[in-house]
Amino acid sequence: MIIGRDTRPSGKWIKEAVISGLIKTGCEIIDTDICPTPTVMYEKNKRNIRGGIIISGSHNPPEWNALKLISYTTFLNQLELNQICSILKSIELNEFNKKIKKNKSKITKISPIKEYIKAIYNNLDYKSIKKKNDLKVIVDTGAGAGKFVTPKLLKGLGCKVITINNDFDKQENFPRNIEPIEKNLEDLIMKVWNEKADIGFAHDCDADRLSIVGDDFKCYAEDLGLALITDYFLREYSEKNKTPIFITNVASSLRFDALARKYNVKVIRTPIGECYLAQRMQNMLDNRKNVDEEIVFGGEGSCGGVMVPSFNNARDGIFAAAKIIEILVKTGEKISKLVSKIPTYYNYRRKINIEGRDVEQLINNIKDELISEGEKVSQIHNDLRFGEGIEWFVLIHPSNTEPVLRIISEAKRPSLARIYGQTAEELVNMTLKKFK
Repeated sequence: MIIGRDTRPSGKWIKEAVISGLIKTGCEIIDTDICPTPTVMYEKNKRNIRGGIIISGSHNPPEWNALKLISYTTFLNQLELNQICSILKSIELNEFNKKIKKNKSKITKISPIKEYIKAIYNNLDYKSIKKKNDLKVIVDTGAGAGKFVTPKLLKGLGCKVITINNDFDKQENFPRNIEPIEKNLEDLIMKVWNEKADIGFAHDCDADRLSIVGDDFKCYAEDLGLALITDYFLREYSEKNKTPIFITNVASSLRFDALARKYNVKVIRTPIGECYLAQRMQNMLDNRKNVDEEIVFGGEGSCGGVMVPSFNNARDGIFAAAKIIEILVKTGEKISKLVSKIPTYYNYRRKINIEGRDVEQLINNIKDELISEGEKVSQIHNDLRFGEGIEWFVLIHPSNTEPVLRIISEAKRPSLARIYGQTAEELVNMTLKKFK
């Protein structure tokens, strides 16, 4: 089992407890200690390790922490987690103690960062980038695990790197709120402006997410980084007569559909959750008819991290940063100009409390109401999505972590996104009253 954690102080003693429990079952432990989630996932796959645990609250506040459970392919999905919970409830502790293995376990401490950086370089046009690169980059690590990788990686690519918010303050607190969204990145925006930098990057605590501040001092929408990489990949592959297969989730922007149409590529959508993307990508890789011609990649628009399974079948904000540097160097264009070429969409978001309601029954009722209103509804798990091509869509998504129903609408104009979203909100509220 491979074990890693982010920089949350609670991670140290949680890791000790996790390893202690695994040792009792006779597991061999590969301990990476503080290490970004994408790096741990890369090392797991490289070593062909069957499972692991990453101790990280990801983008959540510092007082929160979690165990990210990894199976042979990817993170466990909701069904697998539910099955585990059922098994745990049925186990008597005394019986468990009788059955556990008594053999001595082996703990190996490693640092996979150097090899991970080298692997990223091998997936870029490294020599050309290093030779031509004169970019000034600001990296806001938020004192997360990315501090040990991203600045070093970008310096190795020839960037002039300035780091900010790299360490805890004197009270051992994080220097900023962990989630890398605009309201938490004022320091980065100001630093890019003061230094007249070409670009700014920010991570969450385990560096699977990436946010971007441009040379125009704007904090871009979360999905624009992935959109830039998608456009670059699709253009590159079409020029090489290769067939790209792009995979994303049902909540991701229509930007990706618009880009796919531009290059005559199909978008495959999965349920929300990295595990579903990784599983679908692995299946596509395993069943490719022509390994040399079919390229599988994608990601979740909400996080900025790209997934390229031929390199790392995991959401990777660090690799995304490196790929964007490659794009800037090779095109010779400013990030603001590249972003201006990406199709523009606007979204509207709301959430509705559904505490105490049967989610599956509620979704079935909402679906019936939508169909009766003439909508063509596609359903993936409990997510409902409807719309009109690349013009607009609405997603109705029951949260996996709290008793709420999320409504996301997107359109080419803000007013339309609001109208479609509010209409869906009214229909959901009507359904809640109708089927009490």
